[in-house]
Amino acid sequence: MQLGIKKQLRKIPHIDVPCHKDVLDLLKTQMVSDTYFKRGSGEATKEFEAVEAQHREWVSDIIDLSQFKYCYFTHGATDAIHHWQLTEKRPWQKLCAGEYEYPDTVGTPGRITCAVPGQSLNEQTGRCSLKGNIDPINPLFVSVPSAADGNYFDIEYIKAPVILDCTYVSSTNKQKINVPKNTEQVFFSFSKGFGLVGERLGLVYTKEPHASLHLLKQFENWNYTGVRTMQLIMKHFAVDEMWRRHRDKQLQICKDYDITASDCFYVATSRDKFWTRRRRMSWNDTARICITSLFDNYL
Repeated sequence: MQLGIKKQLRKIPHIDVPCHKDVLDLLKTQMVSDTYFKRGSGEATKEFEAVEAQHREWVSDIIDLSQFKYCYFTHGATDAIHHWQLTEKRPWQKLCAGEYEYPDTVGTPGRITCAVPGQSLNEQTGRCSLKGNIDPINPLFVSVPSAADGNYFDIEYIKAPVILDCTYVSSTNKQKINVPKNTEQVFFSFSKGFGLVGERLGLVYTKEPHASLHLLKQFENWNYTGVRTMQLIMKHFAVDEMWRRHRDKQLQICKDYDITASDCFYVATSRDKFWTRRRRMSWNDTARICITSLFDNYL
């Protein structure tokens, strides 16, 4: 029985996210007509500014956004990536092959910084044997918590311009992200932690006016209903609430299936060769495992 379930988990290449009954019930209280604002009236801007302030405070125990003066609505992190890739003129880079693949899908593929001559897998650590080469001039796309394994890790040392994807914030406990000095953009999504995949809710923070989103914002051109949904979620749930609610279930699942719990509550990892096909990173033997399908058995 257990082996059969593990084989089914091994077939899942992507991350699925749990849905939550109380999130569904909350959505039922929202009416589209509540945000039937006339563009240019200022109503939408007033509400967005309130949500921006609310979000800055909501994530403040994890990340300090005070250096990022500008904030924009996007249709999820993927839309933030669209706007970045559409306006980015520089070649870009990423730390590893296991990074979120969407920027490569919609734009020019990024250079993998750990792909240096002579690179190999350190069998003892399960990681690269040689240090990667980060170009200090061109932008580095990086996700924290990581899309490669669902865990936090330190990026403060990075000197290159950083495009920081914080999609998995709201799926973890509160850990501090020390933002590199040269970070240019920070992306957030409400899809993962709350199962709001189809609602397409995201925010982008920048230090300078965004090349494409700034003009759209001046015309109040964003999803007003989406902004109201963000407001409702943040009002009723703490940024780490879903992690606190489901952490015990995650730990029990990982114990039962002999895998390791990630910081993200629906993700696990393993270095066991059974999970080889779920390894995402070159020169790294850690496999990423989505355990969302097992949650119903532990409610």
